[in-house]
Amino acid sequence: MIIYCDNCGYQWEADQVMKSLASARRRQGRHLLDIDVYLCPIDKNKYSFAINKNGGVGAFYEFESDPYLSGCYESIEEALEAGIKEALL
Repeated sequence: MIIYCDNCGYQWEADQVMKSLASARRRQGRHLLDIDVYLCPIDKNKYSFAINKNGGVGAFYEFESDPYLSGCYESIEEALEAGIKEALL
């Protein structure tokens, strides 16, 4: 992914967006779960999810380049739904 600065014209390459593309927050008992969607590390046209539980990040080890992401979904909504299901298991 090539990122451009509108102010100065500088450009650089990044593997992942800094802020999640979508997110959801759920409560499971007394635990607060945050589910975030990012670009899939193996296919930038697809999406993966990450789960944070009370500030701790869950590791899936599904992708060598990013152990905290899981799944490879066609849409942001699909990845978010899968992340919610996984978080509530």
